[in-house]
Amino acid sequence: MQSLVGAGTDGFTGRSTDRFRVILLLIAAAYLYLNLFALPNAPFLLGGDQAYFWMDGQRMLYGDQPYRDFFQFTPPGTDLFYLVMFKLFGPYIWVTNMSVLVLGVALTWICYEVAGEVIEHRPAALCSALLFLILIYGKALNGTHHWFSILAVMSAVRIGQTPKAARWTIVAAAALLGVASFFTQTRGVAALLAFAIFLLWKRSQARETWRDLARSEFALFVAFAVVLITLNSWFIATVGARQLWYDQITYVRRFMVHGLMSQFMGLPEPVSLVTLPGLAPYLFIYAFLPIIYVLALWRCWRDRRNPTFRWQPATLLTLVGLFLLMEVASSLNWLRLYAVSLPGIILLVWTVGRTHRVRRYALVIMWILISATAIHQTLFRYRSGYVMIETPGGKTAVSPGTYGKLQSMMRHTEPGQFLFQAAGPSIYLPLQLRNPLFMDAVETNQQTRPEQIERTVQQLEAKKLQFVLWSPRLDAADQFDRSTEQAIAPLRNYIRERYVRVQIFSDQDELWERK
Repeated sequence: MQSLVGAGTDGFTGRSTDRFRVILLLIAAAYLYLNLFALPNAPFLLGGDQAYFWMDGQRMLYGDQPYRDFFQFTPPGTDLFYLVMFKLFGPYIWVTNMSVLVLGVALTWICYEVAGEVIEHRPAALCSALLFLILIYGKALNGTHHWFSILAVMSAVRIGQTPKAARWTIVAAAALLGVASFFTQTRGVAALLAFAIFLLWKRSQARETWRDLARSEFALFVAFAVVLITLNSWFIATVGARQLWYDQITYVRRFMVHGLMSQFMGLPEPVSLVTLPGLAPYLFIYAFLPIIYVLALWRCWRDRRNPTFRWQPATLLTLVGLFLLMEVASSLNWLRLYAVSLPGIILLVWTVGRTHRVRRYALVIMWILISATAIHQTLFRYRSGYVMIETPGGKTAVSPGTYGKLQSMMRHTEPGQFLFQAAGPSIYLPLQLRNPLFMDAVETNQQTRPEQIERTVQQLEAKKLQFVLWSPRLDAADQFDRSTEQAIAPLRNYIRERYVRVQIFSDQDELWERK
């Protein structure tokens, strides 16, 4: 069994390469630290979907289990990661921010390593890594399953680019794809199909026998399946394969996939003349990814017989990027698209750098863009206004509005107390509060099922929770499916019947206390 790409380039070697790696990692760590921690050492309180995984990690720390004690529709890899971090260092805000920092440095490093097998010019490879760090990851700063899975996929690509023949190259790459699907169920599968097609393409160029191809494909799929089943084995044994299949596959397919054109293609806000300047960076990523993959694939096919062209590493990267793009297209969202854009960023720099006359000027423009964006992001973070607050989850930097909310909530609650935050888990970690319900949050769309609302009402009645944090946005119907308004009506009516509103915060969230 041979390596995926066979003999070719040795990539970046030598002391100069080590210097580039060190410089890159130092820049990445410094940039991320400045955007994740208010100097000298206070973490900014982050938001977004990552808070769900922090809450899950907290719950597992206290003995709860996903799929049985709380709702989860993604694989448990990210929950387990935060569980391990909380076990090692405690459930504190600085731990989550440091996790985002380390994840960003790792992604930047793997971007440079993969680029090094495609781009001959070292400064250009360095440029691609920093483009990804500043324009993509720095925009999100969100430690969700998307980034963990893309790290595993790109690590598999890097192994697949190994020039030296190795018996277990395919097995190792497939194992990492299995790890990717332990974080995002579809990501490893999409990349697996890209690897399988690449092996078929490679056979026609390397003149391998059909038997060799069959053995390689068999090793690829078997290694993937074995690793994925092994990682999920404990959950299969405890909650059952049927429950796991429903939560990760059936539920997602029925209620999470909304189609390409739904909700403004997953942009942060609708496209208009007013919002167009702010949406321009997002629209650029939306537009250039499919174009760059088509151009790169055409170039790989055209120059496949050119002895000086590294067509195999470039082809593998292009196929993986293309299949990842098709994976997220079924339910498009800017964060998902950003997470799978890493191959496209490398191929963009590679395409530009193929023309030597253009490369010098293009690299200068890219470096100016990287520097200006990094400076703007960092200055905006510090000039946006923040205040320090001591919380049970540690000292943190927050906006003035969040400061007032947390201060008030600390007067009403104490660490370890049960509370249900209906609109999303933003306060559990800083206030060290706990959600005892099966439901993680309520949505005004088809993702929240009537049976889930019924179970939530039953648990609220049984556990007699003192407080519920409600959001007025849950009182409005979903603009794309108004029929869902009635789905959460039983919960809304129960809270208004059994609870009394005691405070409205600056963000319009409402604190309700049990009568």
